[in-house]
Amino acid sequence: MSLLASLGLYGATNALNMREIGRQRPIMRNAKRAHRKLDAAYDAHIDEIKPGASVPYKIAFNEPPSGLEGWNHVRNNQNLYGGSTGPSSPPEIGINPNADRAYLAHEMGHLASQQTDIGHLVASLRENPKLKTALLGAMVTIPGVAAALETGDDDMDSSIALAALASAPTIADEALATRQGLAIMDKADMRASLGQRGKLAGGLLSYMAAPLLAGAAGNKVGNLFDEELPPAQ
Repeated sequence: MSLLASLGLYGATNALNMREIGRQRPIMRNAKRAHRKLDAAYDAHIDEIKPGASVPYKIAFNEPPSGLEGWNHVRNNQNLYGGSTGPSSPPEIGINPNADRAYLAHEMGHLASQQTDIGHLVASLRENPKLKTALLGAMVTIPGVAAALETGDDDMDSSIALAALASAPTIADEALATRQGLAIMDKADMRASLGQRGKLAGGLLSYMAAPLLAGAAGNKVGNLFDEELPPAQ
């Protein structure tokens, strides 16, 4: 994937996600309206994956300001409108009441995923500040190094793969949360429509777009420094 295409993917997926969690008017299947049924399904789902467990959470319904100010506020404070806490903090969810109920189910899915061994491990890795810093550094530098070490300019796949590996905890955590969130919606008799599944897939794609962009950019920089090796004699 070219750098230009990566930029386009990142911009499109991020804009779609911001539009959804930044809604200033409620849609029919909004988070506020569905909260009670989703909450009951969440409790049932937690008991199913971890029998006897109870994971109460605090929820803040945060409606964005109107106009351009609202869009800027959502962009700079995404966790207020579609976010949840990690395993080392008391369970809390911040959600825009106007957003699609699938986004609320997704955030509940984060809390549910943390009750499983794999989900807790992945979320802990994502939350670890030192690991996050190391992975961010790797995401920026390793693709460029790989491109510099590989002869020629046909090394984009390697660069993107290395950048995606550095983002693995985040991508895995989001994927697990979506899986658990869809199960919660099923239990609430609110099975996600194709459109809602597409929105959640787009949200996951927005996290995958970042390593694609980092890999493509690192590749371009790395290729400035590699040299064509002479053909073998």
